Amino acid sequence: MEFEEFLAICMDDNSKEFLLSKSDKHKKLFFDSFNLIREYFPQCDCYTINSKQDSYKYAFRFGVKASKESDGTPQITIKFTKNALRVSLKKGVVQDENRVLNLETIDQLRSFLDSIKSKLRHKMEGSKNTPINYFKSEKGSDMVITNDTDKCTNEMQPSPLNQILYGPPGTGKTYHTIEASVRAAEPEKYEALKRNPALSTAKSQREELIKLYKSLVDDDRIRFVTFHQSYGYEEFVEGLRALTNEEKQIEYKVLPGIFKKISDDAANTNIKKSLELNANPRIWKISIDGVKPSTIKNYCFENKVAAIGWGHTGDMAQDERSPEENAYFEGLTSQNKNTITQFCSAINEGDLLLCISSAKTIQAVGVVKGDYEYKEQGILDRNDFRHTLPVEWLKTDLDLDIYSLNGNTNLVQKTVYELDRFTEADFFQLMEKNEISFGQKPVPETKDNYVLIIDEINRGNISKIFGELITLIEPSKREGKNNLETLKVTLPHSGNPFSVPDNLYIIGTMNTADRSLAMMDTALRRRFDFIEMMPQPELFKGKKVKGIELELLLKTMNKRIEVLYDREHTLGHAFLIPVLNALDSGEDDAEASAFTELKSTFKNKIIPLLEEYFFEDWNKIRLVLGDNRKEKSELEQYIFVESKNEKYNDIFGENHGLETYEDTKTTFTLADFNAQDSAWNDPIAYQAIYDDTLLKSPTSISADAGEVTASSAQ
Repeated sequence: MEFEEFLAICMDDNSKEFLLSKSDKHKKLFFDSFNLIREYFPQCDCYTINSKQDSYKYAFRFGVKASKESDGTPQITIKFTKNALRVSLKKGVVQDENRVLNLETIDQLRSFLDSIKSKLRHKMEGSKNTPINYFKSEKGSDMVITNDTDKCTNEMQPSPLNQILYGPPGTGKTYHTIEASVRAAEPEKYEALKRNPALSTAKSQREELIKLYKSLVDDDRIRFVTFHQSYGYEEFVEGLRALTNEEKQIEYKVLPGIFKKISDDAANTNIKKSLELNANPRIWKISIDGVKPSTIKNYCFENKVAAIGWGHTGDMAQDERSPEENAYFEGLTSQNKNTITQFCSAINEGDLLLCISSAKTIQAVGVVKGDYEYKEQGILDRNDFRHTLPVEWLKTDLDLDIYSLNGNTNLVQKTVYELDRFTEADFFQLMEKNEISFGQKPVPETKDNYVLIIDEINRGNISKIFGELITLIEPSKREGKNNLETLKVTLPHSGNPFSVPDNLYIIGTMNTADRSLAMMDTALRRRFDFIEMMPQPELFKGKKVKGIELELLLKTMNKRIEVLYDREHTLGHAFLIPVLNALDSGEDDAEASAFTELKSTFKNKIIPLLEEYFFEDWNKIRLVLGDNRKEKSELEQYIFVESKNEKYNDIFGENHGLETYEDTKTTFTLADFNAQDSAWNDPIAYQAIYDDTLLKSPTSISADAGEVTASSAQ
């Protein structure tokens, strides 16, 4: 992305004016800094503060900021100085002497971000907004927000819950899944992309669409899977997997497949939002001062903290500790070392923490709200309880049995470890079954949409992969608001109830050259909307490469393939897109490059595909290429596939003993792509595929042929 496009896509009018007034050095440094910060923190919001009282006048802030907030929560601020950029961190992130960087080269910023990435990772998860998303006129740190005027004036047709894009190869099915998935996941943002006046060209629109797509993929709201012959229910829904436990022993666990995982995430998206959980939260077991009632435990619950002992190790966040502290740590058992390390560095903000009350039950559940902190003074009268984490305890009066949820396995004595036998969705389900509420913050009524893209859906055994879920994906059977026909099934491996939420969209792609639509599983055909994607030769209207009309070339070959085979085996327009891109590149030798691309496309894509279609019936390939009309001796130079009749006696000699009805054999030879005088190097040979008038006056074209061939060889 160039600097001018960056301004159009990301910056409001005030920011554009300000940045354009800066020196080229400042412009490049800020542009590179913006992209680098987004590389490290893809979801962070960027917004501006324009204060006349500030000696630097203009500042860009990176952090989290909703449209209705006035200040937001900035973590990184960039201001412009005379010769550099001043990059500063929010107080408390690092020590004050390391908080400010006077940036002169981008490598300085990369080192700076490397040192703070882990500390800011969960504090920079915004909505990926930029100044253009906020109201253009900012004054000081107060922002006036207006209604969203970019919303579509006409109501957009909703995406179908289940759809399959089908058609011949090269028609852009996988290419269009990006657009279809973004439209399903974020319909308003998708519609806004098309109405943004800054995105006037198809290329820039596509780039912005891909950015939005990648951000949704990073958020795990769009996921991708490819079906194949050996793919099954165990990989797609759930199944037993052999895993090695901490004791290096093999044990079998029921693990969710991609479909169950995305269904659970879609169903629980609002609960996770209200509890402020990670996109993929880990679940941790903790014992705070044992399982019996304790003043330490009560203190932790009342003061929103979790704590463990072994405080004489010193601050585990420090790179260097005293010899005494190191000696104490090294003297601990490996299990205790592992416990301390996990508590201090492995548990992240947004993870779930379960405090146990026995080997089978938990007393409390909480959400980690920040980073590890070492408290030198300890807690109450226990000066060894110095390792702490801020935790919002959601429930502290539970007596919830999680033995069966945990794979019929007791909670062991180890103070802290990860519970990986169940997911947060399984835990929420158990809470709901026991009618236990988290008392969470107000949950938005509308849920985030999720999308599962299934590439090559026709290559898999649908009955084997979907099993009983083929019924649950029907819109009328989905779990949703006021849906009276919702169906639930009990999954065979885990025994848990399961339904498909109504905010999960399924998009499949199907290559009709591999398998006809008529041969598709009937159950699948009834439950999906099928969207046909056929070749679009009109995309090349008016485009010529050395006199070759690309539209007529593709249209003519496809008409012949349809007669000789069927319409499902035609050639997609994507085969010629590289030719079009080369032609439109604007380079001095664009047409020569486009002709080279055309030749390469025939050599590496079209001819091999025709061989596959017609099982190497070269006579039919000749018909597609129009070689049957070039039998005159003066037209031989334009033949792509030469045919030759030879008698068996000439091939084998007399008395060959072959009992056949004919005494001759037709053989075919494909013109050499590398030969200088080959038909593949002559533009007229390609024109003759669709225009037989060129062949009716061979004397008139023979004089021109050498001239065109010479130009093509340059």
